Amino acid sequence: MLLRLGCASLALAIFTQFTAGSAEAQVERRSPQKPRVASEPVKPIATQGPLMSLVSLNQQRMYVYDANGLVVQTRVSSGRTGHETPKGIYSILEKKIDHTSNIYLDAKMPHMQRLTMTGIALHGGVIPGYPASGGCVRLPYDFARRFFGMTDINQRVVIAPDVNAPVAFEHSLLFSALPSVTSKTGALRDHADAGSRAVKVGVDVAEAVLGVTSAHAATEPAGRTLESAADARRAERQTLVDGIAKAGDRRTAAAEGERSALKALGDARTAAKEARNAAAKAAREASKAKGELHSQERKIKSIVARIPKNESKIRADKLEELRTQEAEERARIAPATEAAERAAAAAKTAANDAKAAEAAITSAQNALKAAKAEIKEAANAEASAKKAVAAFDRREENRALPVSVFVSSQTGMVQVRQGFELVVEAQATIENPEVPLDTFIFSAVDWKDGTKTALRWTATEVNEYSTGLPAYNEDTGSRKKKAPEQPIAMPAPTDAAKATRTLDRIKLSPDVSAKLAEVVKPGSTLIVSSYDVSKSETKYAGTDFIVQMPEVVAKITKPTPRPVEVVNESSGGCFFFCSSYSNSQTKKKRVGGGKSTVW
Repeated sequence: MLLRLGCASLALAIFTQFTAGSAEAQVERRSPQKPRVASEPVKPIATQGPLMSLVSLNQQRMYVYDANGLVVQTRVSSGRTGHETPKGIYSILEKKIDHTSNIYLDAKMPHMQRLTMTGIALHGGVIPGYPASGGCVRLPYDFARRFFGMTDINQRVVIAPDVNAPVAFEHSLLFSALPSVTSKTGALRDHADAGSRAVKVGVDVAEAVLGVTSAHAATEPAGRTLESAADARRAERQTLVDGIAKAGDRRTAAAEGERSALKALGDARTAAKEARNAAAKAAREASKAKGELHSQERKIKSIVARIPKNESKIRADKLEELRTQEAEERARIAPATEAAERAAAAAKTAANDAKAAEAAITSAQNALKAAKAEIKEAANAEASAKKAVAAFDRREENRALPVSVFVSSQTGMVQVRQGFELVVEAQATIENPEVPLDTFIFSAVDWKDGTKTALRWTATEVNEYSTGLPAYNEDTGSRKKKAPEQPIAMPAPTDAAKATRTLDRIKLSPDVSAKLAEVVKPGSTLIVSSYDVSKSETKYAGTDFIVQMPEVVAKITKPTPRPVEVVNESSGGCFFFCSSYSNSQTKKKRVGGGKSTVW
């Protein structure tokens, strides 16, 4: 027995030593390797400057450009037949990593980047090799994750049958930024004068906002700088704030006028009541005096009626008595007549006084209505002034964002948006306006030098029709059969001469150019087109210039109804003890749209 125990102990020691050595050797062999990370953070592709994403519907590809040219390209899947992705110029309005559609029955749309407010976006999805989406542009899942980290809000996306690559471009119409005082030679000496002139300009602008006629036209002062423009904006805001104070004083005065009108109305009603009572009393007295006069007249008539026409038929003494009574009654009627006339005159005067008192009530009521209207107008003016200050502050907050400019030959207008808000709208001069403008996007990609005044621009043409590049074949593309592999053709460069001819036809007013010079920066864009902005999109708050070619009204205007669980429990007979079969009687129905199906 002891021998067996000793052999077992020896074998155990040898096995322990061997396993420890092998484990150490295994650790030494594995130590140079790095441990695998379950989920490594996605590294975005390095870019410089604002991005321009071009989606080719014919090639089912997307090309992404930055300030230095092409960055990356990828396969996409656009809208299938009947749900075609609308062609046009868009910008990224919203970004959301995990998005669930409220239109397409809770469909998952990872790394969603919204292009319209009516259901068009870029998001990750299955790329079958042909158009298969419900209108959005699907991106490969991995690329969608990386692309999500590359983009910013307000960056442009073009969707067209065929796309043209951006090219470097220069033109006198393209905007430059105002210089800073520190970057101008001798500007420090003239800054005080420029600031005083800027105050004058700011007052003019504020008066225009408040609807007050300006005493002098606002002219662009010579040697404008970013600092003088800032002084003008401060003066403009102060004028708007003063407008709030003036409107408040006006409302206070109107409230005091309302109190005075209420008091005057009360006094007028009291006086009218007294006048009505006096008129009623005078009328009663006049009626009484008139009654007494009529009574005296009846007595005289009665006496006269007793005297016959042939006086010989009555005794002389009786006739004499009647004559005496008639004379006495006629003597009494004179005072009664005078009393009746006086009472009638007093009644008429009292009635006129009562009418005047009623007129005073009407006047007091009109004065009260006018005071209330003045209070309402003053309150509206104060609210408008506060809104103007809030809008001004909001525009100031948005000044750090790029600016979007849109010129349309269809409307002949130039519009400016910043921070998804319309800030300028004016008439543009277009040569031969009956000839439609070609559609171009001019993008400011970077500053030319350290002065941050001149900008580098690129031009990108947008065509609504195919331009001859290899296209996706609809006959072979279907859910069951993929299109054959075709060589990838890079987008042709934009025709710079054509872009020059397009801009040569456009002239903007000095006021618009001056305002743009204050806010233009890399990332800003100028869009010219023969189309107008999409009315169905710009009606929403928080959107940019969306130019659809042509405009497509969203087919889905209401979200698809979500399923609602309806539980119908059968009233079983079990009380304490119920089998599993009794619980299976509960049915859940999916109710949504026009059908109900049992899950």
